[in-house]
Amino acid sequence: MWRLRRYNGTKNMTMQPKKRDLAAIILRNTLFMTMAGWALKVANFFYLIVVIRLLGEYGYGQYATVLAFVGMFGVFFELGMTQYVERSLARGEGHIRDLLGNLVALRLILALAALAVLPLLALAFGYESVLISGVLIYTGVFVLAAFLMPLLSVLNAAERFDAVASVQVRSQLLSIGAGIGALLLGGGFLGLLWVGYLVLPLQILITIQTIRRLGLGPLQFKVDVGAWPALLKAGVPFGLTSLALTFNFHADTVILSALRTSSEVGWYSAAYGLIFKLVAIADGLLLTMTPSLAREHVEDPERVREWTSATVTWLLFFGLPAAVGLSILGTPIALLLFGASFAPSGPVLMLIAWDIPLLLFTAFCGSTAVAVGLEWPAAGIYLLSTILNIILNLIFIPVHGIMAAAAITVFTDGLSALLFLGLLGGRMQFTRMASRMARILLATAIMGLAVWLVSAFNLFVAIVTGVLVYGLLALGLQLIDQQMVRRIMAKVRREA
Repeated sequence: MWRLRRYNGTKNMTMQPKKRDLAAIILRNTLFMTMAGWALKVANFFYLIVVIRLLGEYGYGQYATVLAFVGMFGVFFELGMTQYVERSLARGEGHIRDLLGNLVALRLILALAALAVLPLLALAFGYESVLISGVLIYTGVFVLAAFLMPLLSVLNAAERFDAVASVQVRSQLLSIGAGIGALLLGGGFLGLLWVGYLVLPLQILITIQTIRRLGLGPLQFKVDVGAWPALLKAGVPFGLTSLALTFNFHADTVILSALRTSSEVGWYSAAYGLIFKLVAIADGLLLTMTPSLAREHVEDPERVREWTSATVTWLLFFGLPAAVGLSILGTPIALLLFGASFAPSGPVLMLIAWDIPLLLFTAFCGSTAVAVGLEWPAAGIYLLSTILNIILNLIFIPVHGIMAAAAITVFTDGLSALLFLGLLGGRMQFTRMASRMARILLATAIMGLAVWLVSAFNLFVAIVTGVLVYGLLALGLQLIDQQMVRRIMAKVRREA
């Protein structure tokens, strides 16, 4: 889009590029991702409950073990190249034809290597045969992901998250339907793992059609082996970040699976899975902002600082009350959702609830760091936290089990949050949000007291009380900027 500018009243007219409306771009993409995401999250939430109840604590523990094991060690077979290619395309630093073919080829080679290595590694861990079979089945999905993830990076880099949301909605609904069908037919957790072989090929076809329809191609796969070393090297900081995050998220589950029973893994994974479902509400924002900020930082770093400090306060506005509410109501919520056999998940949920604001903050800071070119310091923060997480889990899980895993998760994520505050606090001028943060803390504390006072009566009453009290305090303490809401609604109407 272009506009004409007249200089000094003369007839000389020049063409200048219209300045990107960062707010509109992020809002549009976030709306698409959030609306689609919320629909999916509601579906996924109930799907999680169905899976947990049908598999039981032991079967769900086996399922969680396979996902965590493959997820943790599978990061070695991706190496951060996809994130690098996505950022390069967003910045206009490369062409789809040159980057996509090499990325697919390298990921395919690494996927085949994973198929050969991970089942043997599971055998070395001493896993029973059914778990090794699960590792083999789930690892095979890497081959399909070698094609899908690079294709999705094209849409992400072009900031067409409306298209990404459309692909995700259709594929996820198919996955949920197929998964429930597999469980009802008695396929167990292995049946759930086979679902990926049905869903991913359809995702690939839909994504290719979408890219062509939007004119983002051409999808010509040009493979240049000589460019592979540079691509592998460029992906290192992204790969280190993915490595650290993946180990941080899955190491506790893998260590539990090696030292404790599958039932304990199931209890812990049910509570931690619920936390991830809540944190995933912000996925739309976190996913859409990264390429937008990366592109905007090249032209106007000040606008990136403004958006970053404002977004942090909004994430904590939702994250802190959620943590307080779950820390008070964790046990009755676990019993309601998962059933009486998951009673041990209650205390875990009450403790690990404090990871919600920490995960939101560190995830956003990590995305921001990558967008502004600080991927190496971000990788260092994640690696330090992960190493400490693994060491502490190995020390305390044998004695204290799932409660130790929960406490260590909160502690190490808290450390990451402090380090990111040191890295980005000055650059992004987080001091701008000090007053609003103090009011959020006050409102959260009063809400927590109200919930605690009525928690002994009824779970539903406690939840409604918390929502009403926090909502009224948010309005009274002016945590919700009415002018900003009006601007957002105006943009929503324009985008609609």
